Amino acid sequence: MDYDICIIGGGPAGYLAGIRAAQLGAKTAVIEMDQLGGVCTNRGCIPTKSLLEVASPILSSEKWMDMGLDIKYKLDLKSVMTRMNDVVGYIRAGIQALLDSNKVDVIKGRAQFIDRYTLKIDERRTVSAKFVLVASGSSPSLPGIEGIHSDGVFSSDGIFTMKSIPESAVIIGGGAIGIEYATILKSFGAKKVVIVEFMDRLLPFMDPGIGLFEKELMEKLGVELVLSHKATRISSSSGKSITLEIQPSSGNAAGRSIGADRIFVATGRKPNTAGLGLEAVGVSTSKGWVNVNMAMRSSVDNIYAAGDVNGIKLLAHAAFHQGMIAVENMLGAQKIFEPLLVPSVVYSRPPVAQVGMDERSAQEAGIEIKSGVFELANSPMALVHGEPVGFIKIVSDKKYGRVLGASLAGESAYELVSLFTSGIAGEITVDELRKAVFAHPSFSEAVAEAAWAVDGLAQHAMKKGGS
Repeated sequence: MDYDICIIGGGPAGYLAGIRAAQLGAKTAVIEMDQLGGVCTNRGCIPTKSLLEVASPILSSEKWMDMGLDIKYKLDLKSVMTRMNDVVGYIRAGIQALLDSNKVDVIKGRAQFIDRYTLKIDERRTVSAKFVLVASGSSPSLPGIEGIHSDGVFSSDGIFTMKSIPESAVIIGGGAIGIEYATILKSFGAKKVVIVEFMDRLLPFMDPGIGLFEKELMEKLGVELVLSHKATRISSSSGKSITLEIQPSSGNAAGRSIGADRIFVATGRKPNTAGLGLEAVGVSTSKGWVNVNMAMRSSVDNIYAAGDVNGIKLLAHAAFHQGMIAVENMLGAQKIFEPLLVPSVVYSRPPVAQVGMDERSAQEAGIEIKSGVFELANSPMALVHGEPVGFIKIVSDKKYGRVLGASLAGESAYELVSLFTSGIAGEITVDELRKAVFAHPSFSEAVAEAAWAVDGLAQHAMKKGGS
């Protein structure tokens, strides 16, 4: 065998798995046909957050005016995009350096299975390994809408190649990507931004309170929301305008048309498994997604799959953990991936986040629950920051008080959610959260307040029915 472990794909699952495998003494290679870092580094998390970092002071300018600070700015899109690409390049180079320092071989090329132990690389060479990790990721999936390939229609990758801000834009999809793109476009100066969502609320797979929070946030930003509608046809008219035809998701009500300069499609992703030869070696798939158990093992016992390609959780931080779990199990461990410990975050302004069970999923699991909500309007630090909007909601097991999940909206939500992630992993209870002493003033104080709120005892909240 040439290697102990070969990894197909150098994205979050692949490169971190390579580092972890090397730490454990395995001779390891990462095979990457494009750029190290995968979607997250090159066309996802990192470039999006670079753009949102520019959007943040623009969106906060009114707040600073209220505080007595007059901020004037002029957006230089070319410089913004140059910095975005510089950040991406720096992180990508860092990944290469990390792999080099851990003595992980990086092989450039497209991999294909010859048999369960052997991979062909671009018809030029073959490599063999005791174990293979498929970490080939995913790519944007365009729905079967007539005219979807028209000029002016972009996948979720399209925002990273912008050379000008459109006067008007339609975003198909009201999930995390759609909301983040609406935030960027509106703050950068687009006069009209419309989100079209098939379901009856934004972020339909998160807590309803978070969906309502985002609805109010988008409307305040001036984003038009068209919920419970589906896109049916795209057509180009004279000049640069594009027309999107939509209809209600259910019923026979009449549809309508929306004109825009650009359309961004943010409706889903597909696995990058075409051409890998998985079926030929007996790896079970469902619509291209690799079927695995929670040990990340496929139907072939020496082949594992981690990250987007298995379809469990299409998030970079999930991929990191899955990749490490996979190689540790290859080398004798018995670890499992726990989806409930993966937080979901939307980097709107302010952000929202969620981890564990919400009320609906806990009730569906037959668990008796208690929940408490603390509004950030009652947080001294939120008031100091001029960000008194949002909440922290805790769902707990009624019998033992164990924290089952949390939903957060407001400043620092993407940082505070990690407190709950680690707490849920350690089976923390609301009583134990109440024992913790949080710095004052801080946003984290709201965590303890939410724990007290489970029993209606939050100290910095007006008592219902009180004067």
